[in-house]
Amino acid sequence: MRLTNRVKVPETNAEFATVRSPDSEHYIEINWYEGQELHSGDELDHIAFEVDDLNSTITQLASIGVKTLTATIESPNSKWTYVKDPDGIWIELFQKKV
Repeated sequence: MRLTNRVKVPETNAEFATVRSPDSEHYIEINWYEGQELHSGDELDHIAFEVDDLNSTITQLASIGVKTLTATIESPNSKWTYVKDPDGIWIELFQKKV
């Protein structure tokens, strides 16, 4: 895999990098949060899914009882929010801005 992007996120005191295999459209995002102490065996921080229309997805999930954990957060390139799966893992839902 090759590094394709690296971005600092001042709002969360974090930095993320994306890596992708050469002939694939799929990528992995690796997150680092300054000052956060992690220990061997810590659970998955969260998993993210890109959606075509974030507002529509939130509405659809709300209709089946899924609540967002945060307000919608926006950056110049995307907007996102979080929900929890049945095991308590945070799921990020994000939409790229065009």
